[in-house]
This record gives sequence, C-alpha cells and structure tokens, in this order.
Amino acid sequence: MDKIKDIFNMVVDSPNMVNSKLPWNSWNSCIEESENSIAGWIGKIFSVGAFLFLLGILYSTLSPLWNGGFDGMDAMGIIGMLIGMLLWTYAAFPISKIVSNVGDNLGTSKSGIIHLIFLDLPISIIKVAGYVLAMVGLFGAIGATLSFVTTLNIGGGLGNMTAGLVEMASMGTSALFGMLSDSPAYAIADAMDAVLNPDLSMLGNGGDAWTIAGAMGVFAAFIGVLFTLINLYINIVIYKFFFGLVSTLVNWIKGPYLPFKSL
Repeated sequence: MDKIKDIFNMVVDSPNMVNSKLPWNSWNSCIEESENSIAGWIGKIFSVGAFLFLLGILYSTLSPLWNGGFDGMDAMGIIGMLIGMLLWTYAAFPISKIVSNVGDNLGTSKSGIIHLIFLDLPISIIKVAGYVLAMVGLFGAIGATLSFVTTLNIGGGLGNMTAGLVEMASMGTSALFGMLSDSPAYAIADAMDAVLNPDLSMLGNGGDAWTIAGAMGVFAAFIGVLFTLINLYINIVIYKFFFGLVSTLVNWIKGPYLPFKSL
C-alpha cells in the first residue's frame, strides 16, 4: 500500500520535478512576484517609448532628404532647411531623454498599487507632456531666433508628434475647471483657463527678420516656454490636491467621524 502511495505521489509531483530541472526557468517567480515589479515594468515602458519617440523625431526631421522636401527651393531655402534639420536632430536626443528620465524615476517608486496607478503614474504623464512641450517650445524659440538673426527660414519641427500632449499636461487644471464650470464660479474657471492655456501656436512667427514685430515674435516664443512650465507645475500641484482630497474622502467613508470628534 505504501509503495502504491509513493508511486502515486511521484506521478503527481512529476511536473514539479521536471519544472525544477528545466534550464533558464525563472518564469514562475517572474509571474508570482509581478506585483512588486509593476513600477519597474511601467518604467521600462517609458524607456521603450523614449526610444521609439527618438526614432519618430529623427524620421520626421530627416524625411525631407528622401521625400523631395527640397524640391523647388533656392539656395537660401535649402540652407535654412538644412540648419533646421540639424537643430531638430540635435533636439531629438534631449527631448527623448526627458521621457526616459521620468520613466526611470517612476520605475524606482516604492508606492503601493493604488498610489502608483492613481498618483505616481498620472504625475509622471503630466511631467512628460509638460517637459516635452517646454523643450519643443524652447528649440522652436531657438529656431525663431536663428531665423530672425540670419534672415533664413529655419525649417523643421515635430509636426503632429506633440498632438495630445497639451491635454495630458493639463489633467489637473482640466479637472478643476470642469468642477468649477458647474458652479457659480464658472467665470473664474474661464479666466483661469485663458491665462494658463493661452494659444501659443503663433509664437515665434510675429514678423520678419530684423523688425520690431520679428523681435517681439522671438520674445513671445521664449515666453511661451515659461507659460508651459508654469502650467505644468500648477497642474502637478492641483492633481496632488485632488488626489489628497479623494484619499481623505475614501478614508472618511471607511471610518466616518464628525469634525469635532477630537474635541
């Protein structure tokens, strides 16, 4: 009877025995310990995204070389386009590094799942969007300065690659303005929205080289970078405030108490 029992146990346990002898087998621990690795995985996703973003910027910047972007241009236009390509090829690396740096910081987070998903990750997304917009604006302002000084039309840019970043960078104020829009303070919300989210699409295109209008356009381009950073930091503070408010409300629901309980 004992021999039959031993044979039965050996047969039943045979998958574990084979599994333990498989080479390079760490799949079980990888899956079972995945909860402690979520932050690291998200950080890796940011790193991969940074690399893909770099490739996208380089492709967009250098594409005139093979898609006929120089057709019909005179010598001065070609020189301006080449300088613009060099500028944005240079810019591609610090811009993509922003995404990588934020991902590295997020990957080292020790927060629990709730804080990681609802606080650390959104804050990281806001930072990535805001910093990338600011960096793109800065290099756009540098390009506008070069155009103003050299009288060349410095071409290049990221085109539609930054589409959606404004909304991502403004998650905090969007939540605030959405709440205020349904209250008597809607006028305040509209005014704050106009101040914090101005239309910066025309900055740097205010006039010709060596003109007052052109100088004001270059100045406005740099001011646009400042507005972008201000909006970023305000959004981070507001989002953290809303998260703290929701956390306090959830804790109160779990254990309700009156405000004068401690009196």
